[in-house]
This record gives sequence, structure tokens and C-alpha cells, in this order.
Amino acid sequence: MRLLHCFLAALWWCSPAPAEDISAAEKAEYGGYPGRDVLLDSSSRDRQSLSTPVAVYVHDNGVEAALIGAIHVAEPEYYDRLNKLFGRYDVLLFEMVGGEGLRREEELRRRIDRSKPLGGLTLEEAREWNRIVEWRKKGEQEEKSFLMGLLGGAYQELSDMLGLQTQRQGIDYSAAHFVHADMTMDEFRKAQARKGESIAGLMLKSVLSSLVEKTGANRADEWGLMADFLAGNKTGLKNKLMGMMVNAPHDLEDTVILEGRNAKCMEVFDYWSGKGVRRIGIFYGAAHLPGLHGALLERGYRLREVRWLSAWSTKEECADGQSGDA
Repeated sequence: MRLLHCFLAALWWCSPAPAEDISAAEKAEYGGYPGRDVLLDSSSRDRQSLSTPVAVYVHDNGVEAALIGAIHVAEPEYYDRLNKLFGRYDVLLFEMVGGEGLRREEELRRRIDRSKPLGGLTLEEAREWNRIVEWRKKGEQEEKSFLMGLLGGAYQELSDMLGLQTQRQGIDYSAAHFVHADMTMDEFRKAQARKGESIAGLMLKSVLSSLVEKTGANRADEWGLMADFLAGNKTGLKNKLMGMMVNAPHDLEDTVILEGRNAKCMEVFDYWSGKGVRRIGIFYGAAHLPGLHGALLERGYRLREVRWLSAWSTKEECADGQSGDA
């Protein structure tokens, strides 16, 4: 059960914030956005889908901006749809703390041909690639010492069982119009230090929150999750996790992880919109979208439309005759 709590904490870290109170008009027109940054379509307990928004904004100066929400662990088809969507924007701003070199890394990775000297790269490119590899190894060791030490094998095991991908696996970050719009790792650590904040502390707070005794229904959900996990019931696991993600507790207000990074994103947005770019996409975790929505309104943008992309679904699984519960 502790392993499942850790996995849920990791999903909390990547998942959208719970819905706020929203008006009937907002619900009817936009599915609850922006108060709701994730949409759970639950026709029954064993036929559900979890979707994130694509919200399009326009300005009188002719600039179009889109907030494209993400869940960082999702079905491969979700990322395929996002990759196609990204092609319509002149600039695509993306989140990832420490990801400032990611586009170049992916560009070189896709060009490497191991059958050729230097992998098909020039000498300077090969040296650049070696520097990137060393930098990446260092970053992965730091991440492993925290996340993997906390989660053990539960995270990867459950992801594999559910047939999901991570955002890094599914998104083509080598695209030429991708622009990093997040903090560097150094900026992030310094900002957290100034606030006395830490990733470990926020994660621990989430884990402890999930361990607090709540209602009988919540305890039943967790025991049902454990039963599905032990039985290898993919559909039952996905259905329960979707519901738990939507209702997960969040306390990210006034944190670097949310508001600090939103400010950095809008700083990059202001730079590109000031250069005459006409269509700008902002690809950020769904939890960031309410704050980014407010920032766009402050800059004179108007919300024009919202559509929803399914990230997790058990509707087709159930249609194929699989049971939703063990």
C-alpha cells in the first residue's frame, strides 16, 4: 500500500489541480474551463475518460495564443495528437525545469547514425553531444537519488502495466519551433531556497495527506486500487486512478513549482509576442493553466474556444469486453 501511495504522490505531482466552483454558463460553453483544468467523462464506473484542454485566445493586435494542458503520464495516442497539434503554431513554448538544452539534445539524437564515424556528426557536434550526455547523466543521478529512492519500482511497474508513456517519451522535442519557457535547474533551486521550499517537502506533504484517514468511500477506493494492482486489472486501475487524480489534494499556491514557473513562462511569452509572432502555443502541465489563463487576460487576450483531448480512457477497453473492476 505504501508503494501505491508513493505512485499516487507522483501522479499528484504531474496531475491537474482539482476543479474550483464554476458557473453554469462556463460549464455549458467550455466544459468548466478555466475553473476546471481537467475533464472526467464518466458514463459509468468502468467506462471513463480523462481529458485536458486546448484553450485558444485572441488579441486585438492579431496574435493568437493557445494554452495546451498536459498530463505528464498518458496514453501514446494522446501524445501523437499533441505532436500534430503543435505543428500549427509558429512558436511552441514548453515546460521542463532544466530543459533549456532539450531541443538541441533531441535534434542531435535523431541525427546519430552509429554505423558512421562520429555517429554521422561533425567533430564539433560530437563534442557537443558528449557534453550533453555528461550533463544529462548528472541530472538523472540527482533525480534518481530522490524520486526513484522514494518510489522504488512502483512507478515504472504501474506505468508499464497501464500501457502509458511519459511526456518525455511521447513528445518530439526536436521540433525547430520549440522554445524552452521554464526555469533552468539553477534558477529553480535558487528560487526555492529563497522561499524555503523543496520538492521533497512538497512530495512528502502529498504522501502524508494521502495517508490521513478520510471517508469510508476514499478508503474503499484505495483498497480497490490495491486489489486491481494485485490482480493485474489494467482497466480497473485506470478507472480508479482517474477518479483519484481529479480529486487529489493540492497546496501549490504561492510556490515556485507553480506560480514561479508561470511567471517565467509569461516572461518568455512576452518576448516572442513582442517580436511579431502571430501564433504561440504554450504547452504546460494542466495545473498551470488557471494561472496562465489569468496572465493572458491581464495582457488583453480573450478566450475564444476550448476543446478537450482525451489523455486516459477505458471506454474502448470496456467496449472490447474487458471488465472495469476485478
